[in-house]
Formats: sequence, structure tokens, C-alpha cells
Amino acid sequence: MRDPRELYTFESADVVAAVPRGRLTLVHALPGIVDAGNACRIAATYLRDSLRHVRLVTFDADELLDYRGSRPQAVFDGRSFTSVDIPEVTLHLMYDEADRPFLFLDGPEPDLQWRRFAEALIDLVEFFDVDRVVSMNAIPMAVPHTRPISLIAHANDESLLGGVDAFGDGHTEMVVPASFGALLERELGRADHPAMGYVAQIPHYLTRSDFPAGALALLRRVSTAAGLELPLVELGDLTDAASAALGETLVENAEVQGIVAALEESYDAMSHDEAAGIPATMDMPTADEIGDHFERFLARHDDDGDEGPRGA
Repeated sequence: MRDPRELYTFESADVVAAVPRGRLTLVHALPGIVDAGNACRIAATYLRDSLRHVRLVTFDADELLDYRGSRPQAVFDGRSFTSVDIPEVTLHLMYDEADRPFLFLDGPEPDLQWRRFAEALIDLVEFFDVDRVVSMNAIPMAVPHTRPISLIAHANDESLLGGVDAFGDGHTEMVVPASFGALLERELGRADHPAMGYVAQIPHYLTRSDFPAGALALLRRVSTAAGLELPLVELGDLTDAASAALGETLVENAEVQGIVAALEESYDAMSHDEAAGIPATMDMPTADEIGDHFERFLARHDDDGDEGPRGA
């Protein structure tokens, strides 16, 4: 294996020197072949757009990505190609709403050199003295969109789960397609670095659609696990709007309504059966989200009340 450190370059010595060492969390959501509901892509984009951040490290995308397998997009103006959007794999220093720093690994899941990339990340974990690594993923499941999203918790140290029931009893093996995140978590464990993650179960009939509720569920769980204050209210509004639009669409499709009803019945039956294997960790709004929505409800109510007498 070639030197993993040749895979990346630091943005600048001054920026790197300013990174606070110790008790940092590294968060990553690397959209790959399975990103149900585009939940990881939405979560990553939301973090970039919502939080203050600075680039620390850039990885050599030409070494990691297969452009023929997943072709970049080009813009053609009728006479020439004005741009070609080559994906980037980067590591950023981000700050949450409480100005608490954390690291965010951004970009697509690598197609090539998984082991070398994992070693490069372990080297950076040790360089920045990262306390833990938290991942996000999303898979399609036979669940309805009308119920709380279930999440599968996993970790290379069972104590990181904090009493949350994981998928299964820990003794029954399942063979599933591997992701780079799975390899990274395993390699981090072998190097004595704590790593954990959450997998959102997305309705299978929405796998190829944008499903912001999946991103919201993942970011809520990451916020709790990493002790971060992430701004989730706007994403909650987006989720509400998407859910309302989806509900209006399904009203006109009796066949899909029947499928959703059957999934609801199955979900409700299994959620009451502890032996069914459904994870106990559910997506629930945070106190800040509930409070913000309630304040806006009262504000709208006051506005309506003011207009009533004037209209009368």
C-alpha cells in the first residue's frame, strides 16, 4: 500500500494550527450507491449551508473516485463546455450554534482505495486528537412514511450505544453489502478509536425521492451522540412541507394508499413486539424544535386574533 498521507493535503498551516485539539467529534455522511431518500446528501448539504465552516484538508479525488462509474456533470452552452463539476472529498472544521467545534468529512463515498483512505483518515483522527467518529447512512425498508423513522445504531464499542437497542441481539449475523463507513468503523476500532453511527430506515417507495425527514432523523441523533447544537428547525419546516406535499399526492392514488395502510399495520404490530428486531431508537423532535414551532404557532394565532376585530 502506498503512503496514505499522500492522499491528502492540508489547506494551510495557519488554519490547521488554529484547530482546537481534544474532544473533537468527526461526523461523516458519504452518499454512496445506497442513500435512500437522498438523506445523507440532504444532511451534508444542510450542514454546509447552515453552519460556519473552514476547509482543513482536501483529498485527491482522482485517486478515490471512478468518474466513469458515476460521471460528473458538465455544462454545455451550445458552443462549448463551460464547466465540469468534479466532486471533492474534503475535511472541514465546523462550529455548531453554541460555537462548539467539530470536524465534518464531506463528499461522495470513494469508489477506490478504501483501505488506504481509511488509513489516511485514521492518521488525521490521531493528528487532530479526535474523540469519536459518528457516521450517517440511510437504507430502504418496508416501512410507512406516516410513522416515526426507526434508526439502527451501531458502534465498534458497545458502550457507545448508551443503552439504545441495536438491530438484533448481537449474536445473529447478517451478510449485507459493505459501505466505506462500515470498513472505516472497523478499522478505527482496531486502532482503538471509538466510532459509531446511525442508519435511517427510509420507506422503500421513496428511495429515489428526496425525503428530508430521513436527514432530520439522522441529524437529530448525531446532535445527541456528539453533544452538538445543530440548527434543525428549518430542516423540520422543510420536512413538514415535503410530508404535506406527499400526503396530497397520495390522496389521488388509491393503490398506493392501500400499500401504505398495509405497511402501517405491519409496522404497528412489530413495534409492539420486542422480539421483532425493530430498533427502539425512534426519531422525535428536540425540545428546541418543539419550542420554536410552538412560538410560531402562537405568533400566527396572535396575528389572526388582531385581524379578526379589525375585519369585523
